[in-house]
Amino acid sequence: MAMLLLAMLLLFFVVQALQLPFLAEDTSFLLSQKKWVAALAGIGLLIVDVVAPVPSSIIMVANGMLFGSVGGTLLSVTGGAGAAVAGYWIGLRGERAGKRWLGDESLTRANAFFQQHGIMAVIVSRPVPILAEAVTIIAGMSRMPARKFFPATLLGLLPTAIIYACAGAYSLNLQSGLYVFLVVMALAGVVWLVGKLATRSKASPSA
Repeated sequence: MAMLLLAMLLLFFVVQALQLPFLAEDTSFLLSQKKWVAALAGIGLLIVDVVAPVPSSIIMVANGMLFGSVGGTLLSVTGGAGAAVAGYWIGLRGERAGKRWLGDESLTRANAFFQQHGIMAVIVSRPVPILAEAVTIIAGMSRMPARKFFPATLLGLLPTAIIYACAGAYSLNLQSGLYVFLVVMALAGVVWLVGKLATRSKASPSA
């Protein structure tokens, strides 16, 4: 996990140095496009987010600005789901490379972790930049069952998409963006805490 996060951070700095307009941390690029172009661009950027430093929260807010809370949510969920499919596929295809670089023992531990905690890890990591992409790739690499991975992805993605879309639809500015981000992070923390308490409850012997 640490090696993958480091690689993604290095990629982040390299791409940021290119100063590409569609990766800027504001909504001017999307808002200046025709709506259908903005919709496709937003979905495409969210998918690319799995391997590039796309400001996904800004994209989701822009979706809400342009298409309202419902339309913005649908677009953000579509793009986020596409990123999950891409990341999971990259992980599956990268299993051999993972064995070569990390060793069989590390992948065995990852597989055991995702068998036990994979659903909660995927749900909680959805709103967290970089971590979400790393968890997605490792889930594929450790062959977490798709029937568990994709429902967990949607469960984690949907609240995040709704919050950002509503923020864009009703505020029409990014001044409160930090507060929205903190709310999303707090939501992830609450889900993690509830999951941890539920796990402890199952593990504790009955009276």
